Formats: sequence, C-alpha cells, structure tokens
Amino acid sequence: MNIKSLLLGSAAALLAVSGARAADAVVVAEPEPMEYVRICDVYGAGFYYIPGTETCLKIGGLVRYEIGFDNVEDNSATPAVDEGENGWRKTTKARVNLDARSETEYGTFRRFIEVEWANDGGTFAAPNGVGFRAYSDDSAMGLRYAFFELGGLMVGRNDTLWDGALAGEFDKGGGDFINQIRYTFDAGNGIAVSLSLEEEDSNYDYMPLVVGKVSVSQGWGSVNLFAAYDDRFEEFALKGVANVKATDALTIQAIATYESGATWLGLLDHYSGYEWSLGGYLKYAVNDKLSIGAGAQYFSDRHFGNFTTGQTMSSGADDWAIGAVIDYTIVENLSAKLALNYNDGDSYEATVANPDNDGVFSGFLRLDASF
Repeated sequence: MNIKSLLLGSAAALLAVSGARAADAVVVAEPEPMEYVRICDVYGAGFYYIPGTETCLKIGGLVRYEIGFDNVEDNSATPAVDEGENGWRKTTKARVNLDARSETEYGTFRRFIEVEWANDGGTFAAPNGVGFRAYSDDSAMGLRYAFFELGGLMVGRNDTLWDGALAGEFDKGGGDFINQIRYTFDAGNGIAVSLSLEEEDSNYDYMPLVVGKVSVSQGWGSVNLFAAYDDRFEEFALKGVANVKATDALTIQAIATYESGATWLGLLDHYSGYEWSLGGYLKYAVNDKLSIGAGAQYFSDRHFGNFTTGQTMSSGADDWAIGAVIDYTIVENLSAKLALNYNDGDSYEATVANPDNDGVFSGFLRLDASF
C-alpha cells in the first residue's frame, strides 16, 4: 500500500506540474497578411491605392535648371522681359506634387497640391561698410497649387480660368495663380463651359473677378473663348486662342485679345496691358524627340491702372515681339528647351530719361527632369 500510494502521489504531482507549465506557455500569434501597394490604373500611369483605402495617389515632381539672359542695360520699365545686370542668370527649381483621386456618387473626387522651391544661385550685396560685400544664397518656397475637384466643381488655388496663350516663350496671354471657385459643365462632344469667381485682392470688396470660358476640342484641334470682368476699374477683357492641326507634324496657333481698360488679367502684369493684340505661332514636330516653333505677337495701345485716381491711363505705345523655340527630349522624363526672343516698339525707344533704351534680346536654356 505504501508503494502504491507513493506511485499514485508521484503521478499526480507530475500531472499538476505539467498542467502548470502548459498554462504558462507563451502563445505566438500568427502574423496578419501584409497588404501590398496595389497599382491603380483607373487614372493613368503612376497611381497607387493608399493601403486600406480606395483612394489612388500619385507622387510627382520636377527638377529644373535654367540659364537665362537679356541685354537690358538700364532700370527702365521695359515690358515683357526681366531686367537686371548683363550676364547669365542661373535658376534651380524643385517641385513636388501630390495627386489623390477617388470615386464618389457625385463623380471623381480629386485633391492636388504642388509646392515649389527656387534658388537663383546667390548674390553679393553691399552691407554697411565700404569695400565689403556679403554673399547671400537664399531659397524661396511657394505654394503653386492647392485645390480639390468634385465632379465639375473646383475650389482652391489654381491657374486662373483666363490662362491660355501660344506655345512660344515670347507671347503674352495674361493671368496668374489665384484663389477661386470654378464650375465646368461638360456638354459632351468636346464642348465644355466654365465659370470662375476669382479673388485677386484679399478683403478688397465683395465682388470677385468673373471669368467665363467656352472650350471646343475636336480632332482638328481646339478653340477657347474667354471673357472676364474686373470691378476695380469696371473694365472687361476678351480673348480667343485657336490650335489647328494642319498636319500630323504641323500645328498652327493664333491668339487675339481685347482689354477695355486695366484689369487684373492684363497682358503685361496685373492692371498693365494693351487694348488689343494679335499673335500667331507655328510648331513643327520633326520627330518624336525634336520639335521647333516660331511666331510673333503685336500689342497695341499700352495702358495701366492708376490706383490713386481709379482710372485707366494710356501711354499709347505699340509694341511687338518675335521668338523661336527648340524642344528636345533627351531621354524619358528629361527634356531641354532653348528659347530666343526679341521685343521692340514704342516702349523701347530711347528717351531723355533712358537714352540707352532699345529693343531687347532675351532667352534661356532650360533642362527639366520630371518624375
């Protein structure tokens, strides 16, 4: 009995210890399956689904290096060119953009942001003291785009609806980035009608710029007609831009503008422009990599807005510009552009105040590396 009791007691003790150890064992959970990034080809190349959502995202950007020049030798207010000392001007820019899109019961919901950094290579400035110049190398950062679209509605910072010109680098079409609310109605068959309310001056008044556009795009090319009203000087502007595909390689472009007076959409600058202008441009695609273009634009009756009197002031100057452009794709996502322009007319004639004033040559060599 004593031996039997000892064996049974030992077995019970062993089972108890084994049970305690089993209860204390660490259980390793199986890893959850990883959700790999999925390609979203609904909106074109480069879009991916944000993990865990049905929103597609594309990250893009640009690196630009540009060498520009002009032969302006004075500080006079010559239009349509950047002034400065003689020499090459080097500029480096970097742009990053985010494009997010998803589908809703109201149509495609798009959100777009683009930020730019720019550096002009640094300059020497003369601080306090004689014979000493300090070096400054500052980079500027700016918000280019920040808007969302839902169906035909667009809200945020974008190019003005007035945006539209020739494909050259000499021409002027007016307009800039601006905060706005825009609606576009797609009538089908390549026809669209847009209306935009744009705020050119924060807290100026309750009346925004009113800009309208009718666009027709067909197999032969496109025609865009613009109209705008600016209540600051109670003036309006009209513009038409046409692109006609004469052949598979040759495109003919034309522009015509009219400004009743000074508007924010002026051809030269905000509230600075011309009563009317006419221009044309020819662009020829030599092959898939190389294209060349040339054109001219005439500007009549230069004017500007006088904010003191609230009236449009006219200088009566008639000016003109010609230019040529060579575009070349070096490799995929790396392109080069060479532009040469010449501006002349009444605004460039020598005066007593500016005896060296004359026609201006300008141009640049630009390299764009995009992703």
